[in-house]
Amino acid sequence: MTIRTRVDEVLGCFDNEFAAAASAFARGEYLLWLGSGISRSILPDVSMLLKRILEFLRTNTDPADRTCRFRKALEEVLDISGVSTETRQSIDLASPVESWPAVPELVSRLGDRYSDVLDIQVRGESEDFLVWTGLDVPNVYGAPGLQPDIEHLCIAILMLEGVVRSAPSTNWDGLVEAAMGQLVENPGDVLRVIVRPLDFREPDRQAELVKFHGCAVRAAADANEYRSLLIARKSQISGWTAKPENQLMKGHLEMLFASRPAFIVGLSAQDANIHIVLHEASRNLARTWPASPPAVVFAEQELHHHHRHVMRVTYGETYAANAEAIAESALLGAYAQPALLGLVLFTLADKLCTLAGSTTELALPSGEMDRIRSNLRDLRDALGRLADADPHRFIDAVISGVGLTMAVFRTGRAPDPGHIVYHPISTAPISRALTDPDFPCGALGRLAIAMSLLARGMSEGLWSLSLGTPVRPARGVLRLATSRQVSRVFVVRDSRARAQLEIEGLVDPYDDRALVIQTEAATLLKTRSPRARYGRTGKGGLRHIDLEELCSTLCSADDLFEAFRLEGAL
Repeated sequence: MTIRTRVDEVLGCFDNEFAAAASAFARGEYLLWLGSGISRSILPDVSMLLKRILEFLRTNTDPADRTCRFRKALEEVLDISGVSTETRQSIDLASPVESWPAVPELVSRLGDRYSDVLDIQVRGESEDFLVWTGLDVPNVYGAPGLQPDIEHLCIAILMLEGVVRSAPSTNWDGLVEAAMGQLVENPGDVLRVIVRPLDFREPDRQAELVKFHGCAVRAAADANEYRSLLIARKSQISGWTAKPENQLMKGHLEMLFASRPAFIVGLSAQDANIHIVLHEASRNLARTWPASPPAVVFAEQELHHHHRHVMRVTYGETYAANAEAIAESALLGAYAQPALLGLVLFTLADKLCTLAGSTTELALPSGEMDRIRSNLRDLRDALGRLADADPHRFIDAVISGVGLTMAVFRTGRAPDPGHIVYHPISTAPISRALTDPDFPCGALGRLAIAMSLLARGMSEGLWSLSLGTPVRPARGVLRLATSRQVSRVFVVRDSRARAQLEIEGLVDPYDDRALVIQTEAATLLKTRSPRARYGRTGKGGLRHIDLEELCSTLCSADDLFEAFRLEGAL
């Protein structure tokens, strides 16, 4: 079993043993199952949840009253844990739970039985009292001020890039929705959130988040409508699939799991209703081993019995004889954060590699085009190493850097620095986007070529690159530093976007520190009519590269790179 803690390690396995899974994910084939593991840095995990319940019961217990209803509930928790009489006697109700010597043992024993604990009835209170009041759902899970973390932002990016169409989730929080709200102006136009059957009547969106265990944000806003939909108690979980009001949701989940492979992130998959859904899905449309891509992949460092149960149900009769091989195909060896960061970088690079090959006027042999793609993957891997150094700063830089690059490319304008909107390369998997006759595959293909050439110079030590920021857009979408100068680099689609750069004051036509790479020719090109030479004309001021012209007249990756350097005075 290989443990992968770094993004560059995840990218390495996406190029090798998990290549089929990563490529299928980038094609939009995988379902993304989400669990509490993606929010562990913000919200209580299972151990904290259990400690919270124990502390809630302890602080409400009257030590002088042997019949105290909270004391009775606490004793039920201890009964469920099965701890010894000696351990029970060591518990001091006058001390906080964190100080109990027995708390590590208690939490360990109750970890797989949290739903039993939450199902305990406190006399005189509602059935969900320990959930709603003990966990303080409205103010903990439904708090409006919760800020999304790296994992949620990655999920939103993958949705905006069109490679995650459906994401079933057991999470109550609104962090994926909050992440989407940070990246687009109108998240409801992109993401459909399904919590109750009525939500299926909402129009389809680019992506859907299926919160089949309920939503704390909506419950906090409208307890009468949504409180009962919060699923956590054992009696709810065990009976969920049989209730008429859940049949539409159950059928939708079965269809999703039966029709698509599943990439499972932060989900232990131990709940009985999930098991029943998987059984029904596999019975209706069985899978067999071998499978490429794998039918299920876990973003985990090790497999537990819940994961093995999912694999057994998924592969049916072919599981037992192939259990070891199936486990190797399913265990990514990385937790949610590096896995999702790796998927973002792999998806972006995969799109650029595909687009580079769609540049029809660039007549390169396959080996030469492989060089172009290799440079893009080198850039991807370099970014992966930056991600490992400071993941939070990195994801912010990706969001603002891609947003700035794509906005300048398409319009010549920089986005509002007060509200960074993420601009995807394409809103669908790239193979599907290329079938759209209105998709600017040629211009984007040359954008990919430009990124490849810039990456090659960085790999060869000719210059260094740093991402631009919308806060200072005039410094370029990239800053390219050689031993002689620092260039502010802009990549634009056409002459209109180039002119807009000057109108917006992002470039000065007399400033030779600025380099504008234009991906669509200013004038119609003649077929294969090469210039006598490439390079600067001797005139000062703004440097400009007409990339379509270069691509139409050169026939090797080396010649293209040298012409690019000469034309840009790099």
